[in-house]
Amino acid sequence: MPGDPKDCRRHAAYCAELAIKARTRQSRAMFWELSKEWEKLAFQLDDTFAKNAIRSNVRESLYEFKRLCALPIWNRIGVD
Repeated sequence: MPGDPKDCRRHAAYCAELAIKARTRQSRAMFWELSKEWEKLAFQLDDTFAKNAIRSNVRESLYEFKRLCALPIWNRIGVD
């Protein structure tokens, strides 16, 4: 399975081209379905990458928050 949404979109475009050039109705339908599946996979990968990026940013922010809270200045002003 490809891991790059761009690759999936290239496959989708290629299948769409094949659908347009297909000689039979059955072939056209098959290639259109393949094109739609590749496009769906691209969206799913985009969504997964976005969620992973958000999780990573949240983890980094929490780590930075904990690091800053451990600084001695917070003990001097009485913040828990």
